[in-house]
Amino acid sequence: MINHDHVIHTELLNIMKKIKPNNVFIGTAVLLTAFSCTRNTPKIDYNVEVDTVATPDDIIRDTTKLLASELPARFDSTNVLIYAVGLVDLEEKGGYRKIGSGSYSGSSGSGSYFHGDDLSGRYVNLVFEDETGARRMLTTSKMTITGSIFLRRIFNKTKRKFLLHFVYDRDTNGDGVFDGRDLEALYLSNIDGTSFRKITKELHEFYDYRILKDDSILYFRTLEDLNKDGKLNNKDRFHHYRLDLGNDEMHIEEYDPLDIF
Repeated sequence: MINHDHVIHTELLNIMKKIKPNNVFIGTAVLLTAFSCTRNTPKIDYNVEVDTVATPDDIIRDTTKLLASELPARFDSTNVLIYAVGLVDLEEKGGYRKIGSGSYSGSSGSGSYFHGDDLSGRYVNLVFEDETGARRMLTTSKMTITGSIFLRRIFNKTKRKFLLHFVYDRDTNGDGVFDGRDLEALYLSNIDGTSFRKITKELHEFYDYRILKDDSILYFRTLEDLNKDGKLNNKDRFHHYRLDLGNDEMHIEEYDPLDIF
């Protein structure tokens, strides 16, 4: 399982802010319990037929929910407005509830949080609007996006503007839902949503990433179900990759830091 979850992280921070100082011990216990309960273990069913092409009717096939856009976000040093798009249920939990940027709707389908270089939440697409008012969608494929990060260090080094996206794009466990019980993938795009591409391999679980200070290289790791038992455990294998975002070729190189052992 990856070592970050943008939605959980933000919700836990919001809980912490509400805990009084004299209840820190109790609050910490609550947080640990909540965190352990919300984390899922991805599984792989190799008999599942993967369907990745979405249509508008397919995205909103659940007619009990409303397709909605958050208010726009814009990363510093950029000129593109970004709208997170998701499914919301205004009738959930007993009646109408207001939703909005910087907050969670309480529904299972939408909500986003924007802070600094991080747009996180749970949404099915992004809409990008340029200075002329022209808009474009990030993707036409089925997926759940849980976070998009503006790569500030890459911009400071190269002046190139990239977004890194954390995505569930395959229903790997065959339950009909794209969520934390499936394998997570890593995607890259330009700041305006163009050149959207998957940079992790199929049926690999994205594990973590790092960008070193004053460097233009994106390092990331994935975990492969090496023995094909449908589980990620000590019998499987890590893969290391690096991608030089300052190079026009944008070649992803796999390497092994342990090949000297």
